[in-house]
Amino acid sequence: MTSTGPILFLVPARGGSKRVPGKNLREVGGIPLVGRAVRTGLGAAAALGGMAAGNRVVCSTDDDAVAATAEAWGGEVLRRPAGLATDTATSLDVALHALDALGVDFATLVLLQPTSPLVEAADVVAAVERHRAADGRGVTSVAPVHPGSWHHGTNEDGGLVAAVAVTGPDRLLAGAFYVVTPADLRASRRFVQPGITLGHELPAERAVDVDEEHELVAAEAILAARPVRPVPIGDLVAGAGPVVVIAEAGVNHNGDVDLALALVDAAVDAGADIVKFQTFDPGALAAAGAPSAEYQRRSGAAEDGQRAMLERLTLPAEAWPILAAHAAARGIAFLSTPFDAASAHLLNAMDVPAFKVGSGELTNTPFIEVVARMGRSMLISTGMSNMTEVADAVDAVRAAGDPPLALFHCVSSYPARPADANLRAIETLRRAFGVPVGWSDHTPGIEMALAAVAAGAALVEKHLTLDRRMPGPDHAASLEPAAFAEMVVGIRAVEVALGDGRKRPVAAEHDVATVARRSLHWARALAAGATITADDIVILRPGTGLRPRRLAEVVGRRVGRQVRQGALVTADDIEGDA
Repeated sequence: MTSTGPILFLVPARGGSKRVPGKNLREVGGIPLVGRAVRTGLGAAAALGGMAAGNRVVCSTDDDAVAATAEAWGGEVLRRPAGLATDTATSLDVALHALDALGVDFATLVLLQPTSPLVEAADVVAAVERHRAADGRGVTSVAPVHPGSWHHGTNEDGGLVAAVAVTGPDRLLAGAFYVVTPADLRASRRFVQPGITLGHELPAERAVDVDEEHELVAAEAILAARPVRPVPIGDLVAGAGPVVVIAEAGVNHNGDVDLALALVDAAVDAGADIVKFQTFDPGALAAAGAPSAEYQRRSGAAEDGQRAMLERLTLPAEAWPILAAHAAARGIAFLSTPFDAASAHLLNAMDVPAFKVGSGELTNTPFIEVVARMGRSMLISTGMSNMTEVADAVDAVRAAGDPPLALFHCVSSYPARPADANLRAIETLRRAFGVPVGWSDHTPGIEMALAAVAAGAALVEKHLTLDRRMPGPDHAASLEPAAFAEMVVGIRAVEVALGDGRKRPVAAEHDVATVARRSLHWARALAAGATITADDIVILRPGTGLRPRRLAEVVGRRVGRQVRQGALVTADDIEGDA
């Protein structure tokens, strides 16, 4: 077995492209191709010892925008010289330049092509492990089918053989990644040595290679069709529908336990699946001089600063078991959003079914890791964030035990404008991370919640208050019980109305179809043997006879028996087989 020394994950990404302009910056599932390659490299590097082992993920590019994107997604950038920024520069040239320029004695080079956006870090890890187990033999990605007769197939042992035509079940070069030792690459000047290099098979659905516009479409379609994990708390919520509805009581109790208990009752009566609060230690959440947000000041809740506001809105530790017990007695699931580790541990000891992480904590990855290690399902809101920040949070969850996860698209404005809702981001997040995605709604009214369900939201969270006129930061952006109940009814109607997507008539339409559709009728009486002309036929209701589309095949035929004016045209009226 070869040494497990440092690995260079090299992403070659020019700025130009002959067939797909700006290809490496084009997005699949909301993430640029170069960002996806860097993300794959980082995931593989972490699984193979991390940066402490000397592993590095480097993007070689000639383009400022590509460089900035690679850095935004966590990669290093190596500027290639002008001579390597042309159509004639090869991946070999780029790799050798990187090895020389970086000046590190890497044990392994992994070339990651950004044109293969659906490759996963686990694919690369498996290939590197096979490379090591095979005493440094090269490993490259192959797939059951790949276009182009110039590709290499593999023999039964997985070693590459000479170029073959694309026929039958051959596994062919996918071009997604190449694993080699730098010494072998310098000596052979080839990433693939027929009969020596081993093939690591990718499933066909992950072997998309983007060279044309339609392959970007194909990659998006594959992500759209990819199944996601179930909603991580759906099976814990008795009687929940396909969309889980969360009544965000939050801090609308104003620090009063009795008011908090009343909010639990209101959530039950409104038909919510879950009632959720917020648990925090003001001193562990905000510095003494922390400013407040404009909406908090506008409500009159934060005139003396954020810390003082939080102190008025917190509940004592002994209140949480009381609230949880009352929720259980009323038959509704209980959650609370922790904002600090001690609060998370308090809730964990209460055996809550899941943890919710608020948008403000999305970039607090150390806290996310603490919560994830508790092993409970996690719901994370993504307000105020971009895709790289969401990816960091998702990666933190997966690296800390990978508990079941759902994300919430969210606009952290109170109230949020419908124009800012961007509900299509729900599907973008689902495709990007392969998890259920919900909508945490801060818009006025119920319309955006219903639209979010139609846009694919698996969960809907909305603030609930007993009275929007009450003092406090969130009451004005909340729904009162009657409006919340109306929203739940609407959500249940929309989730049923979405159906399965197959276009077909339903049973309830049958009666209408017979009277509203038309069929062929005789315009005049005709004797048997008469040749039928277009003037002999009229198209009228009801639709219980021959369909209008058969007019052309009836005209020119002979009448098989005497027919009367106004009668339906039937197959028996036509001589021969109509």
